[in-house]
This record gives sequence, C-alpha cells and structure tokens, in this order.
Amino acid sequence: MADSTDPESGRTLAYRWVRATGLGWVLGVPLIVAFALLGEAVGVGGAQVLVGAGMGAGVGLLQARVIRTVTHRAAPWFWSSAAGLSLPFLATDMAKAAGWASAYSPYASLAVGGIIVGAWQSLLLRPHVPNTRWWLVASALGWTLAGGAAALADSLSRVYSMRGIAGALVFLGPAAVGGLVLGLVTALPLARMVRAESAGRTELTT
Repeated sequence: MADSTDPESGRTLAYRWVRATGLGWVLGVPLIVAFALLGEAVGVGGAQVLVGAGMGAGVGLLQARVIRTVTHRAAPWFWSSAAGLSLPFLATDMAKAAGWASAYSPYASLAVGGIIVGAWQSLLLRPHVPNTRWWLVASALGWTLAGGAAALADSLSRVYSMRGIAGALVFLGPAAVGGLVLGLVTALPLARMVRAESAGRTELTT
C-alpha cells in the first residue's frame, strides 16, 4: 500500500481535499439551519456564533476524514474548524450583548475565522509536515475568498429579487463555489507539504 505522504498520494490527497471541502461547505448550510433551530429552542436562535459553528462543523467534519491520513487523528482537526471559525462570530455576539455599536459582517467574520483556523491547524500539521506557516496564509486567503463568493451570492439574490427555486439557485450557485475555492486554495500548500515530507524521508533512507 502506498504511504499517504508519497508524491502520487499527495495528488490524490489534494483531489480528496477539494471534494471534501466543497461538500463540507454545502453541508454547513443545513447545519447552520439546524443549529439555529436548536438555538431557538433555548432562546439564542439569533446568535451569530451559530453561523460560524455550523459552517465550521460542516467543513471540519469532512476535511477531518481526509487529513487523518496525515495527522493520524481526525477529532482535533474538526474542533479547530468548528471552534476556530465560531470565535469571531462569538465576539460579535458579545459586543452586541455589551451594547457596543458594531457593523456586523459575516464575511469579515469568515476572514478573521480563517486566520484563527489556519493558525490552529498549522500547529496540528507541524509534527507531520514542514513549512506549515504557508497553511496559515492559505487558510486566511481561502476563507476570505469563500466568504466573497457567499457575499456575491447574497448580492445577486438581492439585486434580482428572485423567489422560489430560481432565487434559491441564484443564491446557492455562487455560494456553493465558495467551498470549492476554499478547497482549491488550501489543497495546493497541503499537497506541497506532503510531497516535501515524502522527499525528506526518501533522502534519509538513501
């Protein structure tokens, strides 16, 4: 069986990563709805932290199933995504509760969350692959661009004022692209780190 850090396996890992991230982004939408319904049941249905938790959980859950071939553990990756992405949204909720005036932007929160998630996940990757600092950059960029795709979808749905199935497609089409963008942006450094680790081990054994 080929090792998960072989160059060929690194390309396979990148493909699986993009697919998992794209599907995780889509999964995040119903999770946000589910968390909001649970929040309503306990009186916190309007909390923005539920948005970050839902999207972070969806992406983290499916990414974790792939990354465990590198880190050998799935749970820490899941929590880094779910909790890390929730933090800037939680900060917004706390600011609102304290009566501090602030212009809430879910897309800005996604960008900040991407930095937090990237830093956390860099620590998880560090024992297994080299140059993990690039992961922080890729995560921040990927989440920012993904948030931009979601913002575009929101703008299109407002501009064209579509309802029903047509409106849903106008929104969900560009919004779904966000997950693919996030997957593509982060797959490149992941594959490079995996190949570098494989090359380093090969040199040690020759």
